[in-house]
Amino acid sequence: MTTAVSDLRPLDPPFAAELAGLDLARPLDDMVIEDIRRAWLAHPVLVIRGQALEPEQQLAYSRRFGPLRGHTVKDLLHPDYPEVLVLSNRGRGGAAPINNGGAYWHSDITYEAEPPMGSILHGVIVPPSGGDTLYADMISAYEALDAETKKALDGAVAVHTYRYRYLTMVAEGVRPPRTEEQMAEWVDVEHPAVRTIPETGQKALYVNEGFTSHIKGWPEDESRDMLERLIAHTVEARFVYRHKWQTGDVVMWDNRSTMHRATEYDLSLERSMHRTTISGVRPV
Repeated sequence: MTTAVSDLRPLDPPFAAELAGLDLARPLDDMVIEDIRRAWLAHPVLVIRGQALEPEQQLAYSRRFGPLRGHTVKDLLHPDYPEVLVLSNRGRGGAAPINNGGAYWHSDITYEAEPPMGSILHGVIVPPSGGDTLYADMISAYEALDAETKKALDGAVAVHTYRYRYLTMVAEGVRPPRTEEQMAEWVDVEHPAVRTIPETGQKALYVNEGFTSHIKGWPEDESRDMLERLIAHTVEARFVYRHKWQTGDVVMWDNRSTMHRATEYDLSLERSMHRTTISGVRPV
């Protein structure tokens, strides 16, 4: 079993690609993992279809790419596997049910000092239609900016927070209320508005609709206008891949260079996903 070039098929747009010929439930040798790692750097969204993974198997595969971490919202973690985030409208596995988390553009957990490097999501049960996930290419979006905007963003620092987003989701009935003491753990953090991918030296926009509140030191109106313009630019069709889920799909995304959002589906049908999250380092 290999990951030869012939097994890698770029999608549209080609920052996403489908990787065939793999059974992730089986142990993979180091050379195969390195092939996958190289493919992942070249295509920050990797799709691997037809996988039947128990949580232990998904965890074993995910750990090949780095240490794992849990999630801020503890009631969504699998009771027996706390490194597995359960996104299920039926509360599969004993986690709290959630209808459609992440239905806004975001990169995972950018509101922490060391956001995750990447995420691996397994479609355990998915409806026959709807519930797609959209991914945006933040490298190509940055490269397409005009020179004046790039200059304005050079050295700019963006402030990220989870508090506002969580309160919004509580009001929408998507998340349960938390005490003020619990929410106090969510402090503002600062990241470069444009970060560098260390393995490649490529630059990527690192702001998002979900968690970026403002650009540090900018007048409020200028900060708001720039963030709104950047998000609108980044989610243009030329930068976005739409993944139509099939049961058994595994999608891996590089959290440093992509943004994503969930879409609506028929809530009378079950949609249950398991996500593992690979630790990262402070963006530079």
